[in-house]
Amino acid sequence: MKVKLILWRVPAIFLAVLLMLMGFSLSPAHAQFHGTDSAGMAVSAARIPAPAANTVSVTKSCDSFLWFGQAKISVGSYTAVTYANYYELKVIDPDGVVQFTGDLSKSSGRSYSSGIQSVGSLSGTWTYQIRGYYKVPNSTNSWAGQPLTGTLNCP
Repeated sequence: MKVKLILWRVPAIFLAVLLMLMGFSLSPAHAQFHGTDSAGMAVSAARIPAPAANTVSVTKSCDSFLWFGQAKISVGSYTAVTYANYYELKVIDPDGVVQFTGDLSKSSGRSYSSGIQSVGSLSGTWTYQIRGYYKVPNSTNSWAGQPLTGTLNCP
């Protein structure tokens, strides 16, 4: 008889402990937080400036003989600009067509000659631009800087 009495008490005690534990674990947590904070984040992009005109040596000429002529533009020297790792010479004819784009790190990229042309097709204002770029290593991406622009007027 004592065995039967003990047997029904074990499940009752187990059930009581289980309900007590469930009661503790099911109670919601309460917390309050107050306060605000702000932070400023300064963001800017690097700008590549144009080469300074007084640091660039450019030779330009319109050579003509009778009915034929030739436009020539050469960059002798230039000073590096902030953030640039590549420099370019671009020559644009009087019609606005880019005739030459040269890498200033190479001697072949420093000079442009229009070749012998009729004076009529040579005449007008030729424009040249010297510009620094930042070319991203191991990528085809680049950022162009502001150009130093000059002109050559051919009669």
